Amino acid sequence: MDDNIETRLLFITADDRTGSLEIGGTIAVEEKPVPVGPHADDRLCSVVDLASRHISPEHALLRVLEAHQRRAKYRSHKMDAGLRGNWPHEIHALVELGYHVAVVPSFPDAGRRCKDGIVYIQDVPVLDSPFGADPLTAPCSSKPIEVLEEANCIFKEVVIWDANDNAELHRATRRCLDENRVVVGPSGAVGSYATHILGEGKPVSVHLSQPMLIVCGSLNATSRDQLDRLDCVQLHLNESMPDFNDVRIAATAIPNGEITNAMAEAMAQRVAKFLHDSPVDIATLVIVGGDTVAACVGDQTLQVVGTVEAGIPVSNYRGGLLITKGGGIGTANSLHNIVQRAKGM
Repeated sequence: MDDNIETRLLFITADDRTGSLEIGGTIAVEEKPVPVGPHADDRLCSVVDLASRHISPEHALLRVLEAHQRRAKYRSHKMDAGLRGNWPHEIHALVELGYHVAVVPSFPDAGRRCKDGIVYIQDVPVLDSPFGADPLTAPCSSKPIEVLEEANCIFKEVVIWDANDNAELHRATRRCLDENRVVVGPSGAVGSYATHILGEGKPVSVHLSQPMLIVCGSLNATSRDQLDRLDCVQLHLNESMPDFNDVRIAATAIPNGEITNAMAEAMAQRVAKFLHDSPVDIATLVIVGGDTVAACVGDQTLQVVGTVEAGIPVSNYRGGLLITKGGGIGTANSLHNIVQRAKGM
């Protein structure tokens, strides 16, 4: 980042790569792509991936403290819609920096909402959803206040607001602006807040084409179910990628027993090596899983141009398009719908 920028309008951080790209896709409009990555910067709006989801709470706090030294008129932080990760400690960092915070854990367009202090994923409380079974960072509760209490991160400067639909979400983020609060929430909340600041624009119409490759390193049950619904040829990660003109899939195996952060990182690196070793030109690359996206893309800044579905962004990448999807994002038919679009159906 260039600390010489004096007039950033909106500066946003996120705790993982797919989350940061989600925000970019939510905000991007015609002729205004959003730069996203660990080193992204822009006078109007940029989203920085802090990669803080799977590190210690202490290091996550320090990363937010450092990142938000940047000068900006407005700022926000993206947390996981399923309440996973170090977001209580990341809020602690914002409080230490002198900010008042509103947690708005809602993204209705993607099936995430908060009612009576409980966060729902597709109408199911978080702990009863695939997020509650996350092998690495499952939350302790479906209630944000209880997650904050468990982390010993209760502060008078922090409020939690319901948002059960888009109208309520938009009112909550407008209130954040009026009360000079930093919004902490999933992509829907951050995107709503950005709309108040940047204004609305015309979304980009994205054309998908073949050959399309879908690679998955996520172990989330939602993504694995989405993959199971596809009738596509499966490639093997330990073999060279053949030339093809249709839609193919390459996914890591689901290991037996307990899954560690080291195992998840190793799987992501395996997918990245498979892609980087391939000379095949891919018109549309779909990467599923935050760790997998980060391993494949590295530290480069992507220009995010829009979305194909709520929470599923599209970026310009190596002369083609890159679609990125968090493990728990989307409906059962999200990947099927993307494949059908690429086939012109």
